[in-house]
Amino acid sequence: MRSALAALNAHAMVVTTNAAGRVTSVNDVFVRTTGHQRADVIGMTPGFYPGWDDAAQADMPVWTGDRQVVTDAGTSLWTKTTRIHQHDAHGQFAGMILIHADTSDQRTAETDRDAVASLHLLSEPVFIVAAGTHRVVFANAAAMTLFGWAPDALDSVDMASLDLACDRGAVTDQIARLEAGEIDQFAFDADYDGVSFRADMQVTQLPGQARRLYVILRNQTEVLAVSRAKDELVATVSHELRTPLTSIKGALGLIQSGAAGPLSDKARGLLDIAYRNADRLVLIVNDILDLEKLEAGHMDYDMQRHDLTATLQDAIAMTATYAARFDVAVNLRADTHPAWADFDTGRIHQVLLNLISNACKFSPRGTQIDVVLVSGGDRHRVSVVDRGAGIPADALDRVFDRFTQVGKSNRARGGGTGLGLSIVKAIVESHGGQVALESVEGQGTSVSFTLSRRDAPVQAVSVLQMSGTRG
Repeated sequence: MRSALAALNAHAMVVTTNAAGRVTSVNDVFVRTTGHQRADVIGMTPGFYPGWDDAAQADMPVWTGDRQVVTDAGTSLWTKTTRIHQHDAHGQFAGMILIHADTSDQRTAETDRDAVASLHLLSEPVFIVAAGTHRVVFANAAAMTLFGWAPDALDSVDMASLDLACDRGAVTDQIARLEAGEIDQFAFDADYDGVSFRADMQVTQLPGQARRLYVILRNQTEVLAVSRAKDELVATVSHELRTPLTSIKGALGLIQSGAAGPLSDKARGLLDIAYRNADRLVLIVNDILDLEKLEAGHMDYDMQRHDLTATLQDAIAMTATYAARFDVAVNLRADTHPAWADFDTGRIHQVLLNLISNACKFSPRGTQIDVVLVSGGDRHRVSVVDRGAGIPADALDRVFDRFTQVGKSNRARGGGTGLGLSIVKAIVESHGGQVALESVEGQGTSVSFTLSRRDAPVQAVSVLQMSGTRG
């Protein structure tokens, strides 16, 4: 009996309690495994048992089952537990002996097996690589089929050897940020064997294991097909709408001008409402068609060398009446000397009108909007800065998406299609520039774009000058 108790004390955690359910002893294995000190638990109700109820359960003198034991560090161990009631010489309940065999490793292994089995059932390719080395340590059946990997040859595969067509520089930078803990996850577009995928990557780390990168590839073929079908439908409808809408707007304008005879005040008011809404519909249709051309690469540009400062002055003059509707002032902050760049004046005017009108809609009355031109290095940077409501932080990453609107309360002041910033971004990028947005909710927003600097154009000698030299 003594040898059995000695073996039990050598390999299992043993805890004894009195009739009141308070701990009377713990063995050395318990102290080593849980980190609890005897002085901290003797005489106490066992707080290391989650949901400990009152120990006296006379109807179950012997019980065996799974029970968690909480360590001093706050982690939980799963144990196979046997609980035995003790009785005194008079047969009265005197306490309990609890014997725990740690089964945490076994449970972890079972959980891992279940997780692996689940990953193999997924139709999407999934693989896991070791952080740092980027060696593939696991691939599900779909990933092995896609890349032609053999299960026993995965240790010779690393991410650098994958023939994924993607922006490798940007992906490498994001992986470095992921491993440094700067971001939790990221996604990137990639092509493999003619198929488009969206790759999602994040860090995983199980207790006692090294950090790993979890990668899942989602086939975008169907998503892209649906997106193309949607775009084609929108474009077709827009083309069909533009002609009748333009005719309706023109007819309403003629009636407003009195071409069809005098109007009562009530009729004129109704016509004004109809005309404004027809105008807004034409704007939406034109924006959609512009986006269609931009995305298809069919937008024509008349690229000439122009003074960007003069173009900014023109745009501010063109929006003066609109700004007055919102009781805001638009101020140009730029050097007086010319800022030369190659651009299509009509399209850059479109960019500026979008940005200035947006700033007007979201600015409090009586405030000022600054249009700032800074030239440095090989770039001109134009910023439109307002002191309005700003954009919520959770909406910043989608302000350039199509049909995205934020700040609905201010939107009602001036209307909008939700396409303006998408068009701005597309036009500027078609000019080789970049668009950036900074905003603090409640303080204001700054939207900027860049264009490449150019030298002043060579001035042609006038006919008059030429004739003067002949004389």
